[in-house]
Amino acid sequence: MKIALTADLHLDLRQFNSQERWKDYIDTFVNVIRNVISLDVDAFIIAGDLFEKYRPHPGVVRRFLKEISNLNCPVILIRGNHDSPKIFFEKFGGDTLHLLQDVAEIIYLNKENPTYEKDDVCFIGLGYIGFDVNKEISQHVKNVETKAKVKVGIFHQLLDYPGVPEIQVDVSKGFLRGLGLDYILMGHWHLKYSEDRLFNPGSPEYWSFDQGEQIELDLDTGEETIKPPKEKGFYLIDTTNGGNKFITIKPARPMYNIIYKTQNFNEAIHIQIIKKHLESFNLEGVMIKTLLHGRCKYGRINIRKKILLDKPLLHTIITQLKPSDVLIEKIDSIEAQTDYLMERGISDMIARKLAKWLATNSNKLSLMQSNELLKTLRAVIKSKKK
Repeated sequence: MKIALTADLHLDLRQFNSQERWKDYIDTFVNVIRNVISLDVDAFIIAGDLFEKYRPHPGVVRRFLKEISNLNCPVILIRGNHDSPKIFFEKFGGDTLHLLQDVAEIIYLNKENPTYEKDDVCFIGLGYIGFDVNKEISQHVKNVETKAKVKVGIFHQLLDYPGVPEIQVDVSKGFLRGLGLDYILMGHWHLKYSEDRLFNPGSPEYWSFDQGEQIELDLDTGEETIKPPKEKGFYLIDTTNGGNKFITIKPARPMYNIIYKTQNFNEAIHIQIIKKHLESFNLEGVMIKTLLHGRCKYGRINIRKKILLDKPLLHTIITQLKPSDVLIEKIDSIEAQTDYLMERGISDMIARKLAKWLATNSNKLSLMQSNELLKTLRAVIKSKKK
């Protein structure tokens, strides 16, 4: 049997409060469906988080139903943590996924309807579990009676994948392997992963900037390193011969995470380098996160207005500069304080007045009350002495 596995579609997500990103998630889902149709599979599985929220927009639900109507195979899904709270399922007569099952050819696997069999394959599914995960999954699987040759478990939990902190793990891969399942199909983690008949497809659309292309430029040396974006798509699994393949899907738009590093930030020089570097990309409609990291004279500095771009759909700018280690030894205090005040919008003349007064009266500052200090600084500003 040929199975297409996807998960974490998060339809109706308005990421970054952007209408375009809302549409991107739908477009990527449509792209997945088009590819699945071309592969002529025997089953299409959505391992949780079909929707971003338990009350998806009716237009999104209609589009989902329209697209899956083009498939010539069963659509099997389970509940993810975003799809609906457990209480909706147990106490209020069902959730949106129940409604989908009522109006379309969809198999919704859950506690009440734990299995679906086709040919010699038995699909055993259970939605997201928040507590007693091992116990719930173990009981669910062991209570299933089937004569099928192949048993396929479908779950939506975070496993002990490489790099996942132990405290965040819901259940271990070893535990799931001990349940006697021939295949384990997962959702919840947004990166693809597979090993020995265990598959997690990840989200087909970019979820966060750490999944996009990673670029690091050293402003001091000019050295640049580039890491490609995380691969996105879905798994094609063949239970007849044990084969599998990851089908790559191109996300709706490029995403860049760009880090600029320096040990001595110089606004006059480095702003131009950053702007020139950013403009070397095809920026139309992309998503960019810019991080300035390192040291400068004063630490905190705002460069947002100086490098903000118009062409990208989204341009997030973060500054993480620490005060330079050589501030005291190599920078004149009056000059430094003057520059510091001017960076914050104070005029050149007033900044110099305040810097001189602060430098010559530093021993008095700790003894002055805040209202007294403000009164004194106002007097300094009004004075005609330069």
